[in-house]
Amino acid sequence: MRIIDSLALCVYCPAVRFFSIQFQITYLQALAVTARVITHSALVLRLNMDTKLIPLWQWILLLALLLLALYGTEILVRHEAQHVRSQQLRHEIASAGQLRALLESELNIPLYLTIGLTAYVQANNGDISPAELHLLLPELVHQARHIRNIGVAPGNTLRYVYPLSGNEKAIGLYYPDLTEQWPDIAAIIAQREARLVGPIALVQGGNAFIYRLPVYLNADNYWGIISTVVNIDSVWSLLEKQTTEQEVQVAIRSLSPRGHAGAAFYGDDRLFYDDSLLLGISLRGALWQMAVRSLARLPDRSGQIRTAAYGITALLLGLLGWLLMSRQRLRDSVAEQQRSKVYLRSMMDNVADAIITTDEDGIIEQVNLSCYPMFSYATSTLPGLHWSVLLAEPQRLDEVYSATSNGNAEYETTGRRRDSSTFPMSVHRSHIRLQQQSRQLLVLSDLSERRQTEQLKQQFISTVSHELRTPLTSVSAALGLAVSGALGDLNASQQRMLQLAHTNCQRLSALVTDLLDIEQITSGTMTLQLSAIALRPLLQQCVDEAQLLNTDRSISLHCDATLTGVNVSADAPRLTQVIMHLLSNAVKFSPAGTPVRLSINMAGDKVRVTAQDCGPGVAEQFAPGLFSRFSRADNSDTREHGGTGLGLAISRSLITQMHGSIGYKPAPQHGACFYIDLPFIAAIQQQTLP
Repeated sequence: MRIIDSLALCVYCPAVRFFSIQFQITYLQALAVTARVITHSALVLRLNMDTKLIPLWQWILLLALLLLALYGTEILVRHEAQHVRSQQLRHEIASAGQLRALLESELNIPLYLTIGLTAYVQANNGDISPAELHLLLPELVHQARHIRNIGVAPGNTLRYVYPLSGNEKAIGLYYPDLTEQWPDIAAIIAQREARLVGPIALVQGGNAFIYRLPVYLNADNYWGIISTVVNIDSVWSLLEKQTTEQEVQVAIRSLSPRGHAGAAFYGDDRLFYDDSLLLGISLRGALWQMAVRSLARLPDRSGQIRTAAYGITALLLGLLGWLLMSRQRLRDSVAEQQRSKVYLRSMMDNVADAIITTDEDGIIEQVNLSCYPMFSYATSTLPGLHWSVLLAEPQRLDEVYSATSNGNAEYETTGRRRDSSTFPMSVHRSHIRLQQQSRQLLVLSDLSERRQTEQLKQQFISTVSHELRTPLTSVSAALGLAVSGALGDLNASQQRMLQLAHTNCQRLSALVTDLLDIEQITSGTMTLQLSAIALRPLLQQCVDEAQLLNTDRSISLHCDATLTGVNVSADAPRLTQVIMHLLSNAVKFSPAGTPVRLSINMAGDKVRVTAQDCGPGVAEQFAPGLFSRFSRADNSDTREHGGTGLGLAISRSLITQMHGSIGYKPAPQHGACFYIDLPFIAAIQQQTLP
């Protein structure tokens, strides 16, 4: 902080010679305070903001520029003040010269008349009759407009006064009797020179200036005093008129021969102690000093200069600060982008799949490190090549593009390494925009291990299923014989336990059958024997069988009158398997005593078989995955209804091979509604089927 204060003092010291001492002290103190405030604010901002946002040297630069702007502004204001003062001074000098000339001319005339009367007395050797004075004094009084009266005092006694009217009290006045004025009168007599004294309170009343001139005959013989009383009010009235016209304020005071100043006898005494113009007035027998100050209102533009300068300074500093902050933000943004780029690159390079970005034409721009060992290419050799070189069949590129037009689609194909070896590969393609340009983002995955794992899994399932099926069949047959009584009579407990074992053995057999079906479907070895079959009898058989297994349910079959004899092309055992599975699910999820309805109707050019129950239905969020493998709404260990989740997946595969479709929709009122659509083939409708 002391360094900042010293910097401010060093910057502004060259300017202090233009200012007064008090102004220098105040100004430098203000600068030091300003520097401390700005520096403190900068430190607070740096603590509250990211320390990398604006470096300290930039704050110091802004501070230095602000101080220089303050310095320049105050210099301009000072020059403006000096310019205004110089105009005022010129006005004061011009007015003071005119006023001084006025006073000197108006006040010196009475003195010269008094000197002339004195010369007349001396010429007559002091022998002047009253008649002569009555002739001379009126003429002299009328020569000057400010003379109140002229008095002649031979032997210091006032004998003659003109005009007498209003001055009667002064006749016979003996000067030595004037205790306050006599010392000055005695000094005038001793010095033998004229003196203008006043203002003096007159015996006859009022205040006035008095010219007193001692009269000597033959150089050494004192005769008396001639006094000329000047009307002070008349002089001041004339002076006030002139000052008003010239828009100045004036004060006048007397000075002693030694230069000591008295109190102002005209105007405000404070004018002598400010920056008013001072000048002397030369009068015969008196030394006056006049202070003049201009009252003319000159335009002061200091406020406008400060406002404009500070506004421009704030604008420029704001712009500079914004530029510095923008520059620093840009640098931070570039650094952050570089860090993000390195971070993203590190993530991409540690992904096992190959990630490739290409332009719209498919030319490779960037790849991650995993791409090179996957396709046996050397590092940095793929950019610039078309990505189709990584396909075993580049001619099928359009097929790949078509299959992956949806950003969520995955297409399985065959990849080719640089040594021409191939491997199963999946392609996931999406479009992105970089720098306002479209790009392709390709994710290529090696499926070799996945295929091997799936193959091993299928082999395991097939092996286990086949190995389990034979003993399960034997166990189920033995339990069936025992339950039927072929091995003898059983008591109730034995009958119940064997029945439970037989039921669960049948469930296990059904599970093994489902696993074998899934294995055949997955491996593509399942074949169906399609033939024309009567649909209504097959469905009725399924209803009767389901009714026997579930006596607490009312299972009914409904069909349109026109569809009682409809024939479809299907595999009868597999279609029966699908219908029984739908009925089994409907019975499983329906409350006891509620009906399950199986119906046949037409849906466009399809024959639709619908299984509808009164259960809770399928949750909305679970509906899209109904026909997936191992799909169950409740996967918890405490679920109420059992099942492997394979039945619907198997059913969809079987119906698909029969050129039909299977689907789900909520029941119109309550429950679930599964439907099967099979093609309606007119050519087989008239056939007579066994």
